[in-house]
Amino acid sequence: MQRNLHILGIAETHLMGSNSVNVDGYCWYGHNRRNIHIRAKNGSGGVGLLVRNDFDQQFNIEIVDDNTDGIMWVQFKDKRCNANMFYVCVVYLPPENSTRAVNVHEFMETLMTHIYTIPQGNLFYLCGDFNSRCSDFSDSIEGIDCLPERDIVDFQTNGYGNIFCDFLIDVNCCILNGRKTLTNDFTFVSTRGSSVVDYCILPYEMLDSFNSFSVTRATTIIQSLGEPGRYDLRKIVPDHSLLTWNMCLYFPIEDQVSKNKDKNQTVTKIIKYDTKSLPENWLIGDSIVTEINRVILQLEQSEASQQNIDKMYENFVSVLKTEMSEKLSSKEIRISNAFNNKARKCKKPWWNSELTMLWNDVL
Repeated sequence: MQRNLHILGIAETHLMGSNSVNVDGYCWYGHNRRNIHIRAKNGSGGVGLLVRNDFDQQFNIEIVDDNTDGIMWVQFKDKRCNANMFYVCVVYLPPENSTRAVNVHEFMETLMTHIYTIPQGNLFYLCGDFNSRCSDFSDSIEGIDCLPERDIVDFQTNGYGNIFCDFLIDVNCCILNGRKTLTNDFTFVSTRGSSVVDYCILPYEMLDSFNSFSVTRATTIIQSLGEPGRYDLRKIVPDHSLLTWNMCLYFPIEDQVSKNKDKNQTVTKIIKYDTKSLPENWLIGDSIVTEINRVILQLEQSEASQQNIDKMYENFVSVLKTEMSEKLSSKEIRISNAFNNKARKCKKPWWNSELTMLWNDVL
């Protein structure tokens, strides 16, 4: 292992139970797959981080989220100043046709939920095996997001490709692969073919903090050991490559920042409903029909004024929320410092390059 690596993310550790990875000079933070067949002799999936000991002495390191198989968020908090922190997420998304395949939309939504709990200004990145081949799909909104062009080596796509890129646009993140690159290459190389499925993902506005991206094939690493013929490369070579990059941390020095941040700390709770799976009795029933008719009647009989229209709208929203609470599954999302979180930017299906040019002319 290259000793200059401060943090090393590993996807598909194949560890079981409380097993861990032991490497001299490094501390292990792992999340082993929980849902394993009772007869399985070996583990599957699993993610983890190896953190160099001297780096471990500088930061308080904590696993802040490992509730989902294949996703582990780790917080690095500067011991000298609590306001100085960054986050690393290691990801393993099983292939779409695998027996261990998951709901990719729910998987991406889980990642999105945590991203939007990170206050703006705190650096973070995601790395790992997303099993998504996105070809030359855009990971940003052209004409609005100004990103350097991405050098592409894999022009094939799969079922996860579009979903993956839509996720990136929703969370204002981009792919580091092919940008600020020393060497770019396929990240998966085997006798079955080559592809790019492993990525480093980071926020648009923090791209300047990352550089020197490089992909090194496993065969190159083994050959660099300088002992040709000692290893049977057909049996021991991993089919995934090593992705490396440099990350610059720009932390404020004064601890006063931490005091102000703690003083203004707020937590907002949002209830998110699953509107993709509406039950057959949605908006059907005597009570809901009666309530809707009541709102319509009040609207018809009220005086036409903005105040009355606003009031009727609020009443209608209240009726729908009651129906949603009773019939739709939901989950609670906690967002810290909501005023400080990035504004979510969704890709508009009606927006195109011509509208972008007209918009820029107006500005």
